[in-house]
Amino acid sequence: MVMLNRTKQRWAGCVLRRVTLVACLSIFTLTASLAAQSEIRFWVDSAGVTHFTNDDAKAPEAAMPVDAAGLEPIRMAWSDGLTGPPLPRNAGDSSSTEDRVRRLLRGAFADLARGELARADSTLRGVLRLEPQSPEAHWYLAALARARGRFAMAERHLLAFLDGAGSEFKSLRESAVLRLEAIADERRLADPDQLEGPLRLKLVRDEHFRVQLDARLGELPGDYAARVLGFLREARSEVSNSIGVAPLEPLDVVLYGRAAYVRAHAHRFSFQTIGFFDGRIHVASPAHPTGSLRGVLFHEYTHAVFREVTGGDRPYWLNEGLAERIERQSRGLANSTRRERAAMRANIETKSWIPLDSIARSFSGLSDERARDAYLQSVITVGFIHSRTNVEGRRRLLMMIGEGFSVDQALYEVMGIDTAGLDRVVQEEILREFPEWTLPAKAAPATAKLTPP
Repeated sequence: MVMLNRTKQRWAGCVLRRVTLVACLSIFTLTASLAAQSEIRFWVDSAGVTHFTNDDAKAPEAAMPVDAAGLEPIRMAWSDGLTGPPLPRNAGDSSSTEDRVRRLLRGAFADLARGELARADSTLRGVLRLEPQSPEAHWYLAALARARGRFAMAERHLLAFLDGAGSEFKSLRESAVLRLEAIADERRLADPDQLEGPLRLKLVRDEHFRVQLDARLGELPGDYAARVLGFLREARSEVSNSIGVAPLEPLDVVLYGRAAYVRAHAHRFSFQTIGFFDGRIHVASPAHPTGSLRGVLFHEYTHAVFREVTGGDRPYWLNEGLAERIERQSRGLANSTRRERAAMRANIETKSWIPLDSIARSFSGLSDERARDAYLQSVITVGFIHSRTNVEGRRRLLMMIGEGFSVDQALYEVMGIDTAGLDRVVQEEILREFPEWTLPAKAAPATAKLTPP
């Protein structure tokens, strides 16, 4: 492991969270989120042929969005994830209100399991039109609202759940009370009218981190500082194990309540952020440390180490890809999903794959859709690099960039290929996973089929 002195430079990277969207930003760039819903859906037929379409009417039930966010927003919003009332037994075939409600609830839960959050939300609202007191519908609608940061709506549904849930929901009633308390804490920290006087920061430190904590966070129940330091120690271990480097000097981290963060830093950005790195990691924290905060700290810590090793943010695709990979690892997720790789297979077929050279400086100037593609390509490409190198190789790759070698020189030294070659082999791997591709039904006859070159 190599220990490096920290180079402090401003505006290394930022994080943007909008409802369920997750994206990384720098002061020069704004990328779109992988979690944004794509119009393209895909499925694999019985012959192993992969189909893509943007026409919902042509897609079978098995078709999936190529980049759905799945249940991750809900898992990150609540420490207990998507737990809830047991599903009602199989509904009958009658048209009675009771059977219709059961069918809708089971369908909504299936939508949640597939990551169809908007569709599940609509179905659950349909349940309430039939049965306004349905505890199951109110519970899951509260979870969806909280994941989107809609605190008032989440409160209303949790209160309605408590109103309609009987003794069979005893443990969930207790959980609902705790969730209401957590939401109340979040709303207090986000309310600028409750800020009194200047920001008060409490210093908490260990061997590797100096954490300055908004005093209002420290006043909440539970040992907030200990949990945050635990997250940071885990981040340091994960990044060291992944790329073989760690800062020599303690890294500075500042954690704010939401309103305090906005008051201190809103003037710096033309877009909403919850964090950035300028030699220190700054993060707007939830009232109670959750998986989402842990993921943000892992992500931003990776950016901090990348800048220290390389002296900058470039190549941008490598910087963002590494940070996203580390964050996904922290959440127990795969580096990339089949849906995401299927989206890139569609881009290869339609000649819309973005050359890595063109996104080495930044993702600026790209449309939201193209920025999302650039971000996803970065994640998949870094996954390929990890699969073909060891820790020492990845350390050497970053060290050579920091020593002034070009990205092509560093890649060739470590992997025997330059950037164009890396582009090519990553595409070849995706083509091997999806060897056949059929045109969407609207664009060509049903029998039309293309095979990769």
